[in-house]
Amino acid sequence: MRITNSFAFHLTRVVALTFAAPLVWALDISGASTVQPVVERLIPLFTQHGGEAVQLAGGGSGAGVKNTLAGTSQIGMVSRELKASEQTELKNTVIAMDALAIIVNQDNPLTQLTKSQLIELYTGKITNWSALGGPDLAVVRVTKEVGRSTIELFEHFTGLQSPDREQTDKPLITKDAYVIGSNLESLTLVGGLPGAIGYVSVGTARAMAEAGLPVKVLTLDGVEPSDAAIRERRYPIVRPLNLVYREATPTVAAFLALALSGEGQAVVKLLGFLPVGDR
Repeated sequence: MRITNSFAFHLTRVVALTFAAPLVWALDISGASTVQPVVERLIPLFTQHGGEAVQLAGGGSGAGVKNTLAGTSQIGMVSRELKASEQTELKNTVIAMDALAIIVNQDNPLTQLTKSQLIELYTGKITNWSALGGPDLAVVRVTKEVGRSTIELFEHFTGLQSPDREQTDKPLITKDAYVIGSNLESLTLVGGLPGAIGYVSVGTARAMAEAGLPVKVLTLDGVEPSDAAIRERRYPIVRPLNLVYREATPTVAAFLALALSGEGQAVVKLLGFLPVGDR
């Protein structure tokens, strides 16, 4: 109830200010492709409730931070914890919780992997699924481009490093891996290639699997990325979905309030993420 009242209050301020002066409260939002589907669903609700036009673009969490700091976006979408340096210049609102899901093609009979097996797959030590009791099929690895929060989470969990980064003593993700940008690109490749493996947002993976894309989410280290496992942080790779901003202008505040309202959290749940009220 408090969130709903806050939303109405902020929208009233936006509408009042809009009628009081010839200003257009246009809002630019950019960043993480993981958060983008949520914001896409929120925009029509925002305009229906009196909010002004919103421009939306992807580009990854790094772009969301960069654009917000530069002032070209009023809100950035960031699908990870904020770094200490970012916290000094940006404020954030967590609108949902998510997990990093390991996905394979639906035709792959495997249902689970361990961390060590995942590392061996991505370094190229395991080249055929038969080594894990699967089919006699070459492993096709799908990874993310540098600048996406998803690869940062994957690197942190596995201890691996993208070959596109400045070299350190960490083991590298094989250069044979397909490098893509968005979750949808990863899901499309894995769904189309029987031997493929990738890592994406669990919310997006759930939604696309339910829509008929032939992919499935694997259990990791014996834990399925269920809502309960994410909520209790038993699943190994959990992350917040953030909206970041420099200043809570009336328009920004209204959009944040919508994201946290009952309507906004229903969108979060519909898209397969965990509402913040369920943490």
